[in-house]
Amino acid sequence: MAFPIEPAGQARRLGIPSPRRIGLAALLLAPLALGGCSWLGMGSDDEADVLAAAPKPCPTIGVLDGADRITMFNGRGLDLTDVVVRGEIRKAVSKCEYDDGEITVDVAFDGHADLGPAATSRELNLKGFMTVVRNGRIRDKQVFDIPVVFEGTARTVRFLKTIEDTKLAYDGRLDGSSYELLVGFQLSPEELEYNRKVPSTPLK
Repeated sequence: MAFPIEPAGQARRLGIPSPRRIGLAALLLAPLALGGCSWLGMGSDDEADVLAAAPKPCPTIGVLDGADRITMFNGRGLDLTDVVVRGEIRKAVSKCEYDDGEITVDVAFDGHADLGPAATSRELNLKGFMTVVRNGRIRDKQVFDIPVVFEGTARTVRFLKTIEDTKLAYDGRLDGSSYELLVGFQLSPEELEYNRKVPSTPLK
């Protein structure tokens, strides 16, 4: 599924991690973590009670193909010596809650960034996005900052980004399975074309 990459919008910086962010970070560290709601059985012998307590579905979560990596250049060329930074998104996870006709979704994704030979600063900012898709159409989109800091002599860093409190409609016809959430890097037309032409080389 391909969607147009829109111009960057209002950016939001990372704040102090909340308990929900810590929970999502733990999911990212789990080897087999998948997006979705978690549920523990209530221990009731009443089948009706068990069914009532069963979790409702969360939206599917994924990384948009083609927007999972970014290569930023210094504007002088497209050689390896012109690379300022490369980034790659690895994995995305989500948690959701149903309440009062709404689904509240928290999303987190992680990745790596490599400092390029053309970098003039060790503090850089990548742009990311998250889209809400329903029936094959984009219903909402958020654009945000992904700050990366290369401390000391480090040339590679891992980053973690969280997007909290995304509200989705919930009624008799719509539930979490009606939605798909996609994350990726906010690419310029030139960066998108570069990804299409140059084979992906995973970052270490």
